[in-house]
Amino acid sequence: MMQAIEFWFDFVSPYAYIAAQSVEQLAARYGRTVNWQPVLLGAVFRETGSGPLTMRPPVMANYFRHDFERSARFAGLSLRLPDNFPVSTHNTARVCLWLKQQAPHLTGEFVRRVTSAYFNGDVPVNDSAWLADVVSGLDLDGQSAIAACADPQWKDALREQCETAIARGIFGAPWIIVDGESFWGNDRLPQVERWLAQGSF
Repeated sequence: MMQAIEFWFDFVSPYAYIAAQSVEQLAARYGRTVNWQPVLLGAVFRETGSGPLTMRPPVMANYFRHDFERSARFAGLSLRLPDNFPVSTHNTARVCLWLKQQAPHLTGEFVRRVTSAYFNGDVPVNDSAWLADVVSGLDLDGQSAIAACADPQWKDALREQCETAIARGIFGAPWIIVDGESFWGNDRLPQVERWLAQGSF
């Protein structure tokens, strides 16, 4: 059986939002699945000494703000950077990890719904009640999702996710791993597809 594609991401990464909308379709074309791996970029940045692209010097930050929207349009998506950006996504990531255990087949849909909502409106992406509504919309128990936000099991699981990402050299999102080969950024999806088609290049 072929390995799943690892998709490491933070829910408030604009480029992860763009890639998340199509990566499962890409994987399916080559008989693969996607292993959704939520991570907190804040934890990664503390280790690497980096930071959000919008907090770089103005000439760089302005470029990235423009590129977020342009890259979304190129992918046939809409994107409006929220007024409250970036925000913490610890609850969102914990619910995602809980969902991977409860209904793994719905994890991708959850990721797409949450990121689409966040980048097309000022939704409280880290609010447990809002997340419960998203989960209920998937015909799952929203109250259990709220409980997962405070559950030590999922707090520990998310901390381990971040530690694993750092140990593996992940420094941005989306970070896509195919057969041990790492690709950073939604603009690397064509390279991911070539790798899937040929096994290497």
